[in-house]
Amino acid sequence: MTNLADRVRGGIYGLAVGDALGATLEFMDREQIRARYGVLREVVGGGWLNLRPGEWTDDTEMALAVAEGVIKDPENPVPHIGEGFLRWRAADPPDIGATIRASFHAYDRLKDWHLAAEEVHERGGRTAGNGALMRTLPLAFAYPDAADLYVRCMEVARMTHWDPEAGLTCFIYCLTARELWSGMPFAEAYGLALDVMQDVVPRGEMEDTASRLAGRLGDVAGWPEERLKPTGYTVDTLACALWCAANAESFEGAVVRAVNLGGDADTVGAVTGGLAGVMYGYDAIPARWLDKFDGRQKERLDGVVIELVRLARKNF
Repeated sequence: MTNLADRVRGGIYGLAVGDALGATLEFMDREQIRARYGVLREVVGGGWLNLRPGEWTDDTEMALAVAEGVIKDPENPVPHIGEGFLRWRAADPPDIGATIRASFHAYDRLKDWHLAAEEVHERGGRTAGNGALMRTLPLAFAYPDAADLYVRCMEVARMTHWDPEAGLTCFIYCLTARELWSGMPFAEAYGLALDVMQDVVPRGEMEDTASRLAGRLGDVAGWPEERLKPTGYTVDTLACALWCAANAESFEGAVVRAVNLGGDADTVGAVTGGLAGVMYGYDAIPARWLDKFDGRQKERLDGVVIELVRLARKNF
């Protein structure tokens, strides 16, 4: 597959730089961003988490936990992903989302990720948040069969986010990334992803939800920018990422547009950066952004990339 390693590396690094750029703007609206930065184009840190330049957030940490769990055991990744989540929580990060925090608390008692997430959902939790979408990209590189990829996207999303929309947005995202990875143009890749989703998703509740999502997002590339909502809702975040990838001519252009939407800017930046990184490849990521990562960060990213490339070359 053309440029396989470059595109996998682009996706993983792209996610991380989108996260680090967007974290500065999280919870700001577009008017506040314009007043303070004009257009933010540099990785400067700060934000509500007071990060150093190049420091990433829960988006990248959880995506790396997913990657490391899949690498450890592609046939049964959930327990290993869960171990990674718990190691991250043990470091007492300040940025654990509400749904994920509730799922962690339920897991402490139930010792089963899916039972925990289902309980949170049934208690009225809003579990269609974007905390599953932000971490799902590594799955795209590990599972060649679309039906298997669907199962993996749902089971990993449902470790914390039980709502069907959470897992299905992950599936749409991974299918799109996979087609972009082959060098397919965006419009063709996304159209094929929607077709495959509707072919693969089983009949019943998931089929109905998939059909609604395809109807809502089918023409997203042609939306006016004003329609985009950079909220914590997974469908809104996916729409922002798809739109930015479709309407930019470079990796930098896509990610800059994404984070400057404001709102949940680190996650919108991470999801867009992952997609655009696969689309354009690692060499398209600005060196000035990559230079903000320290040696430890790069070592961890590179370790994941090497193993994901190995898995992809074995399976695809």
